[in-house]
Amino acid sequence: MLEKNLRKDAEIRRQVILEKAAALFAEYGVEHVSMRQIAREAGVGQGTLYRSYNNKGELCWDLIGESCNQNYDRIQSFLGDHTSSPIKDRLETVLLYHLESLETHSPVLAAIQANSGGDEQQNVPFYSEHYESIHSVIVQLLNEVAKNTENLALDPVFTADAIMAILRPDVYIFQRQHRGYSPEEIKNKLFHVFIEPLFHK
Repeated sequence: MLEKNLRKDAEIRRQVILEKAAALFAEYGVEHVSMRQIAREAGVGQGTLYRSYNNKGELCWDLIGESCNQNYDRIQSFLGDHTSSPIKDRLETVLLYHLESLETHSPVLAAIQANSGGDEQQNVPFYSEHYESIHSVIVQLLNEVAKNTENLALDPVFTADAIMAILRPDVYIFQRQHRGYSPEEIKNKLFHVFIEPLFHK
C-alpha cells in the first residue's frame, strides 16, 4: 500500500513538473527556461527534479515523446495499409507526417538537441531511437525506389541522412522563423529537391 502511494505521489509530481515546464516554455521559449525555474514553479527542489531528469533534454522528451511515438505509429499504420500505393505517394506521406510533427514540436525537439551535447544516444536515448526509426523508414522506401528504377544512381542511406539533416528541428525553426517559409513551402521545396528527381529521369 505504501509503495502504491509513493508511486502515485511520484506520478502526480511528474505531471505537475511537466505542466509547469510546458507553461514556462509557452511563455518564455524553451531555450530561455532553466531547470531551476521549472523546479521553482513546480514547487520541488532542484535535487528532486534532477533525480527525475538528468537534463532539460530528458524532461523535454518526457513532455512530447508520447506524441512523437504516436506519430511514428501513424506512419507505420499508413504504410501497412498502403503497401500497394505508388512509392512516391508513400514517401511523400511519410515526410508530410514527420513535418507535421516538427511543426508542433520543433522548439522542444531543438532543446533536446541542445541539451544532448551532441550525443543524443547518451543523454536522450529515446530521442535517438525516434530519429533512427524515422530514418530507417525513409531508407526502406528509398531502397524500394532504387530496386524498382533502372539506371538510378541512388544511395538510400546518404539520401536519408540528407533529408533528416534538412529536417533537424533547429534547421526547421531557422527555415520557419528566419527564412520566413510556411510549412507548405518547406514541404514543397523538400519534395522538389529530394523526391521529384527520383521519378523524373
